[in-house]
Amino acid sequence: MGGSTYNPHDVDGDTLLRVSKSSFIGYAKCPRRYWWDKIALPDVMSPSSPEAERGRAIHAVMEDGLHDKKWDQHAEAHGVAGDIGVSALGDILAAVAEAWGGLEITEIEVKHEVPYSCEYSRQEEGVICVDHYDVILVGLIDAVFRMPDGSICIVELKTGSANQGKLSRTRKELAYYRYLYEQVHGETATHFLTIFPDATDPKFLTDLMNKRNTEVFMGTTQGLAVLEPVGTRTVNAMFKTLHSSIHGIMTHEWPIKWNEYFCTQWCDYHLSCNEQLLGVAGDITMG
Repeated sequence: MGGSTYNPHDVDGDTLLRVSKSSFIGYAKCPRRYWWDKIALPDVMSPSSPEAERGRAIHAVMEDGLHDKKWDQHAEAHGVAGDIGVSALGDILAAVAEAWGGLEITEIEVKHEVPYSCEYSRQEEGVICVDHYDVILVGLIDAVFRMPDGSICIVELKTGSANQGKLSRTRKELAYYRYLYEQVHGETATHFLTIFPDATDPKFLTDLMNKRNTEVFMGTTQGLAVLEPVGTRTVNAMFKTLHSSIHGIMTHEWPIKWNEYFCTQWCDYHLSCNEQLLGVAGDITMG
């Protein structure tokens, strides 16, 4: 097998499309942003926000802390000493360990690459056509735990705001990681554990505690983790998004999905898109 690339223009007999969790979900959110990031300006790195830098640091603290539980020491090493989110993270993982009689860690921050054959069904003049794409799925799973009954649990750490919408979006990411883990290790995860060290919304907590088949682990002053069984609907939704995104990327479809809040606040390319939508500029992806 040859190499892999995020740019569909570089895909040929020896080079396959490279698909990560962020790339296929990012494409589904806005194909035009994918075009900017992976095709137009693949070597341009946008400055990281303080929130993103903090998130990466706390992820690093979890990776190191799961080995030796020296949370404060690792927090200082990664520049987040005294961060309440780090304390909450340690409390939450301690609560999980207490409930389970310890933490059996299968892997932490392991990168996987898995060959995948995608099938995308579409209708053309009343006839169902099936397109086939061979790709490489890649992913870095935050952690994988083995539960007391021997089941596998995929773990995801999410810093920042915590709410039902974010939890729903995260399930799709976890389903993607679940597939990668299954292909590499031959074991199918039965549960997801999503850790929100910054969670402070009492309604979010109450809603979770009242939900069937869901277990919640809490930090001392803030933060929580949600343990829930893998749902068939979540898995099906992930594959649907994955296949649709791969098809769109491979057929060079780059429409703008404009959102007045998200685009202007979080996308570096919104001025170009806004000019096109207003008719001031043409579609540069067609040039």
